[in-house]
Formats: sequence, C-alpha cells, structure tokens
Amino acid sequence: MSQLHLLMGQNSYMLSQERLRWMRSFREKHGNENLAVFSGKGTTFRELRDEVTVAPFIAEKRLIVVEGVPKGKKGDIDSVVGNIHPGVVLMFVLEQDVQKRGKLTVIQKELKTKAECTEFPLFVGQKLKQWITEFLTEQGTSASPKAYQTLIDMIGEDQYLLSQELQKIALFAYGRQIEEEDVRTMVACSAEREVWKLMDFLGDGRIDDAMKYVHSLLDRGFSPHALWSTFLWMTSLLVQVVAYVEDGETNPWNIARELHANGYGIKAILPFARKMDRKFLLKILDRALKADRELKTGGYKATNESPQELLALIDRSILSFA
Repeated sequence: MSQLHLLMGQNSYMLSQERLRWMRSFREKHGNENLAVFSGKGTTFRELRDEVTVAPFIAEKRLIVVEGVPKGKKGDIDSVVGNIHPGVVLMFVLEQDVQKRGKLTVIQKELKTKAECTEFPLFVGQKLKQWITEFLTEQGTSASPKAYQTLIDMIGEDQYLLSQELQKIALFAYGRQIEEEDVRTMVACSAEREVWKLMDFLGDGRIDDAMKYVHSLLDRGFSPHALWSTFLWMTSLLVQVVAYVEDGETNPWNIARELHANGYGIKAILPFARKMDRKFLLKILDRALKADRELKTGGYKATNESPQELLALIDRSILSFA
C-alpha cells in the first residue's frame, strides 16, 4: 500500500465522502489516537516532515490527513516522503476551484506525480442520475423518470443540496417509488419557510402560538406527511447548528458552508439555536425519530384519508418543546 495519497477534484461532495470513508475505516481499525487532521493553509511542509516521523501508537498504522496543500517549493514533497515512518500513511485532500479549470500550482503538480492519486470530477448527466439512483437505493426507495427530471430542474446538480433533499423526499415517500408530485411537495422553498416560521415560535417558547400556526397550515391544505417529514429534517439540522453554537461558531454563513445548507435558513434559526440546549434537543429528536419508525412500520395508522394519528403525533412533538 502506498504511503502517500492524494484525493483531488472539483466534486467537493464526493471528495468529502471519500475523506470521511477513509477516516471512519481507519479509526475503527487503528483507533482515534492514530488519526491526525491538519489544514493545508495553517501547516508547513517542515511541520509535516516532523509529523510523519511519529510512529503509530499501539497499532499497525497511523493516518495523517491534510485538507489542502501547504505552500511550498520544489523538493518539499521528497523531503516529507524521505522522512516518513513505515507505519504512517499521509493523505492530502485537494478541492479544486471550478473557476480555475483544474490549474495546479508547482507543488500540487509535484504531489500529483508522486502520490497515488484519485480524482473526483463533477457529476453531470447520466453519471449524476446513476448517483441519485444509488443514493435512493441506500434509502430504500427509487424514483420515476419524471421525478428525476423534476429533481434536477428544481434543485440543480449540487450533490450536497441533492443529498439533503433526497433524504427528505425518501422519508416522505417511504415504502414506495418517489413520484414527480412528491418532489414538488417536499422541495418547494415555501414549505421550508413555513416550518422555519414554526421554529421561530418554538424558539421564543410560544408553544400555544406554534400549535395554532401548525393547525393553520393544515387548514390551508399543507400535507400532514410533508409537514412531519420536513419537521424531522429541520429538527435534525437544528441539532447540528446548536452544536456549532456551543463550539463558539455563530456566523450563519460559516455554519451554512460547513453544513452545505441554505445560509438564510441558518440565519433564521440561529437566535433559536443560541437559546437551545443540545441534549434537550437531542431527546426531542430521538423521540420524534422513534415515532417516525413506528409510523413507517405500522405502529401508527396514518393515511392521506385518515391522518388523525399523525396529526396527534405532530401535536405531541410540538408540545415536547415546552
């Protein structure tokens, strides 16, 4: 196995997924203490040269991940490789700017020639459709041809956004094929804005107003199943935002970039996130997800014609914020 690896390309989603796969697999096999992650911008090749000499701790291998490539000069790559411990694997992850059309610096070119390189181009056309099919298969569902086209028309080709929307739609259409109407129901921006407004009420502790608002949505024809699925997704997103706030990050655009979410949506729930306790919120989400499993497996009887049990479940979920 090569000790020097390079993951590179313009497809930030696939790059991220592969990086996470490497780290997860390595952590499970060799332990978290043998995994180190560095930022290319804040690291020098001299520091990397020192780091790669450190032997694994009570394990066979040690993985060093560098996100980006540090500035350097010719010969820096050889200097690092020449000092690397036999049990160390060094991996660089380089996301290329689409606007620069794949142009590399001198040091990046040198790295590419010496490392075992895996490239991740953008997915378009049939390749993107194949990825959507595989993603939905993992979620236990599939989509009709019209649903595929509607997805692309409404969301675009950004795989981060697609993955988020596909999870919501798959949750909504659990146990059956996704149709065009499912996509239009779940992707509509207005639907998300409605639920963010609900979060505003909950964040202010106005539970009675939140209940009235939910019932007004339903009276206006908002689908109970769509409301429930979107509520689950946004509650899970809120948990992640609260985690960032607890770590000291309060810039909505930074959080949105890290979560690959809508910046305006993050900005809308940030005041709520500042007030919330993550452990309390995790309990709410855990109860809601357990209820959702019951809903999907027949524990609750809720159809479009008879949604009474689902409506009661939505009410209980709102009241759990009290």
